[in-house]
Amino acid sequence: MALRLSRLGPHMGIVAEGVDLATPPDAATFAALRAALLDGIVLCIRGRPLPPPTYVAAMGGFGAARSQLGLHRRHPEAEEIMILSSEDRDEKGDGKRIVVGAAWHTDDSFMAEPCSLTILHGVRVPEVGGDTQFVNMYAAYDALDEETKRRLAPLRVIHRYDSTRKGNRITTRTAEEVARTPDVDHPLIRTHPETGRKALYLNPNRMEQVAGMERAESDRLLDGLIAHATEERFQYRHKWSPGDVLVWDNRCSMHKANADYPEGSRREMHRIIIEGTRPF
Repeated sequence: MALRLSRLGPHMGIVAEGVDLATPPDAATFAALRAALLDGIVLCIRGRPLPPPTYVAAMGGFGAARSQLGLHRRHPEAEEIMILSSEDRDEKGDGKRIVVGAAWHTDDSFMAEPCSLTILHGVRVPEVGGDTQFVNMYAAYDALDEETKRRLAPLRVIHRYDSTRKGNRITTRTAEEVARTPDVDHPLIRTHPETGRKALYLNPNRMEQVAGMERAESDRLLDGLIAHATEERFQYRHKWSPGDVLVWDNRCSMHKANADYPEGSRREMHRIIIEGTRPF
């Protein structure tokens, strides 16, 4: 079957059909998929549920996969895969349910070199609910007035794994896991290394404070930018089909998972993250 690409939404999103991921796509197909991703920010490859080793091999053309940080969520057949499930619980803490990614965020911003791409494979998806929402951070930046862009340009933000501003409930971590994630700082506006475009770089889950700014002023600024960036005019909402492989660019987007599916529904996603570089 020939590769077919079409738009998913007015703000972002491209769907690729006619690709069989049971074998890794050839170089020409991957070049077309990467170009579609850079254009659409979110790329959905329609398919069917894949065995973990097959899935990892098929995604190799997007870059080098990074081992997942949380050891307890790594897939037993592939350390590159994190299992995200409706059955997740805080096993080291109070045992209560954990919904990973339930608040707006971009992946890995607590790292000095955050991942560039996230890939999510819908192994089991609920019939109702469980959508993933995205916002286009290029568009959010472009919509700012020129004076605001100039004011934000030199600012850097401290990102912390367990931020006091977080909207997600996180799992209890060991002292070793905490030591592996010291605070880092990143620019508030970052330049995409491949497209050269500027985007707001926000992570409501990990941003602690604007560096050098008094806390109350920092909170007002960050809260205002988050409210602006998550306006509906910048959004795309993905409704999952079983077997979907969704690839998105963390350098110019935010996302969140919706845990609004009925009690008893199963949701299982297999996540791969692709290495990135330090934001600039």
